[in-house]
Amino acid sequence: MTIQSLKPFKTKLFGQRREIFNRLKRLDDGWQELSLHDIEKEEEAQKDELSELYNQLDLREKQEIDEIDKALDRMNVGKYGVCERCGKDISPERLKVLPATPHCVKCSGRLTAK
Repeated sequence: MTIQSLKPFKTKLFGQRREIFNRLKRLDDGWQELSLHDIEKEEEAQKDELSELYNQLDLREKQEIDEIDKALDRMNVGKYGVCERCGKDISPERLKVLPATPHCVKCSGRLTAK
């Protein structure tokens, strides 16, 4: 891919990354507000459930950022848009929908089938 053809994908990846950080910031602000309230026993259980959900969301967000960063790294070394498994080009249509994907449709299907 040429530098010019990478530009829309790079813009989208940076936008997704920024969106994740903003969402995480809003979650963190909400969590801090929740922790400031006095909590009775019944509410304590709800707080524990929310804490678990928050931790899971945090992990998922970190994984998404990691995938985006890896895609940006592939751009920098000229391997973006090439399937890491089979070495064939990933279709531009797939990259438009999943710009951080490291696999073509065929290989992705094989990986999820295992």
